[in-house]
Amino acid sequence: MSHVIELKGVELHYPLLDAEDRSFRKALFGGAAARGYKAIRALSGITLQVGAGERIGLYGPNGSGKSSLLRVMAGIYPPTRGHVEVRGRTAALLGATAGANLEASAYENIRTLLRIGHAEPSRDRIREIWSWTELNDAYLGLPLRMMSSGMMMKVLVAVVTALDAEVLLMDEWLGVIDAAFLEKTQTRMEAFVARCGSLVLASHNYALLERTCDRIYHLKEGSIDSVVEAAPSAAAPRIAAIA
Repeated sequence: MSHVIELKGVELHYPLLDAEDRSFRKALFGGAAARGYKAIRALSGITLQVGAGERIGLYGPNGSGKSSLLRVMAGIYPPTRGHVEVRGRTAALLGATAGANLEASAYENIRTLLRIGHAEPSRDRIREIWSWTELNDAYLGLPLRMMSSGMMMKVLVAVVTALDAEVLLMDEWLGVIDAAFLEKTQTRMEAFVARCGSLVLASHNYALLERTCDRIYHLKEGSIDSVVEAAPSAAAPRIAAIA
């Protein structure tokens, strides 16, 4: 089986900054250890592979390293040590902002996210995505920072799931969407996952991971504690309720 994601001996350290230097990304990308910063270890010795078409789950308590591992796979954080390789177009749904520009309008964010690696999107394409959100047209020109978290998430789910991706990295965050809209969201997510080649899903819901994933990595204090082979039912939806 060909691998679309491959990690070997990956470590990630977060710098502990004092009041005189709060630039997290500057310290992280500048080499915290080399600059004399103290650091905490978020990931240690992570080695794993994700094959084409595989659904992989990440499970563990808060602070176990699930979100940090997804962000390393997404290229948001470079590893302190080790090797990371991700092949293919990647879509990442990792939080309330998902790489959006909060100062820009909803229209500009949709346009910018759609054209990453693609041609300039048509107005009809943008209109189709906006219509799915069921939000009033008046909000289309509103900066994202002025929207509620639920409204913002509807916009980001709509645009990211419209991308042509081969790898989907997803954190558990759909709880900010109102219950009445959640079923519609999950239908769109299921179609997106079915279209994608591979999925890495982090969740506290173990039953969800069992139903959805082929293999589950149990994380503890930034390391892989164990790996469990799962057997999702062919009759069950690949993405079940996330709440």
